[in-house]
Amino acid sequence: MGQEEKRLAEYGATTGDTVRQATWTLLRAERTAEAVCHVMEKASRQAAALVEQAPQRATHACAAGCCFCCYLPVDVTVPEALSITVYTQTMLTSDALEALCQRLETTAAHVRGLSYEEHARARIPCALLVDGRCSVYPSRPLACRAWSSTSMSRCKEVFHGDPVTMLPPLDTDAYDAVWSVARGVAAGVKQARLDSKTYELHSILQRLFEKPEAVSQWLQGENAFAGCTIGAFTG
Repeated sequence: MGQEEKRLAEYGATTGDTVRQATWTLLRAERTAEAVCHVMEKASRQAAALVEQAPQRATHACAAGCCFCCYLPVDVTVPEALSITVYTQTMLTSDALEALCQRLETTAAHVRGLSYEEHARARIPCALLVDGRCSVYPSRPLACRAWSSTSMSRCKEVFHGDPVTMLPPLDTDAYDAVWSVARGVAAGVKQARLDSKTYELHSILQRLFEKPEAVSQWLQGENAFAGCTIGAFTG
């Protein structure tokens, strides 16, 4: 491992541990939905700052209306899913929220039982995608925040080719930095003795909309998301 790679690895480990500590401290002090949302606000700000500091930031090609990556499977932790749910309930109109719930139900049923590879190759649009734009962009999952491309044309090639075997041109520094934040959140949740698994995005969002009590059950340490699709990369 070269000096730069070693420095980045050490920085990622430090960032992840800082996020872990902050997450655990917040959840230890207050077991409420508001505290969980605060965890994600802090984590999202940290992730955004890391992306802005990435050496290749000026080369990022991601822009509003470019949504090739919005057809890929996305896994989220419970805090991420809750943050998205609260955002939609706060920011969307009642009609838009009803339409979202219908899309979630349809998409969750469509992807249920698919492997990660099958899901990716099916090119199923994210239920949060509206007119080519993310409807929850300020509260989007950390996996989405990590996906910083340096070439829109290459992303288009991957989308129309094989999204499993073809690699997108990601800013790997930004990608690794944001994933260090994601791992820190999961580690802090686990340290708080709560379910820290990741779940397929549509599966867990559908559960939260249909059974709001799942949040309090999860905060009490119960297996509130039994039956939801476990994330492909849960450790």
